[in-house]
Amino acid sequence: MPAMKTITTIKLLAGTVLIGALTVGCLARSEVMDSTTVSEYEQAIKRFSGDEHHIDQGLERFKDAFADLTAEDRAQRFEALYAPQLYFNDTLHVFHTRDEVVSYMTRTGGSLDESRVDIEHVIRDGGDVYVRWTMEFRTRAAGRDIHSHSIGMTHLRFDTEGRVVLHQDFWDSGHALYAHLPFVGLAVRQAHSRMQ
Repeated sequence: MPAMKTITTIKLLAGTVLIGALTVGCLARSEVMDSTTVSEYEQAIKRFSGDEHHIDQGLERFKDAFADLTAEDRAQRFEALYAPQLYFNDTLHVFHTRDEVVSYMTRTGGSLDESRVDIEHVIRDGGDVYVRWTMEFRTRAAGRDIHSHSIGMTHLRFDTEGRVVLHQDFWDSGHALYAHLPFVGLAVRQAHSRMQ
């Protein structure tokens, strides 16, 4: 029995160290991203002007692709949604090509048990489209069932074929994702409560 307790303790310690290392890595990466995010977004706004004549077509593709991230044909949906060259920032990652986005969204959907994104409201301003949405998903991480429900907004621009060339999310990914994890979640929740 003492050997079993030692093995359990070692596993718990190893898990804690791994989660700590991942947290430090994520925090370090996000600091780098934060310093460039604003200027990258401003450059993308200048580079991708957006076409206002194909917004309806693009919005339908957007709704279809994000409605269920676990759909078997998600790779094809995202392939149809995004232009080959683009600016994509979901607050976790920044990508500049469709292939990167398709790969990322395919992996993300594959890690979820279920997911749903509902479009609540759309605002248009010339070639700019702002989509207010709610997202709900279920998954397992760090040995825990996670059920997340969050709100957000996405700034979109479409090309002349109705494909997304600019995708900038505005949502609290820390609260929606990290707050549900052991250890990391405690730190996120404590930081959040201190700011209120």
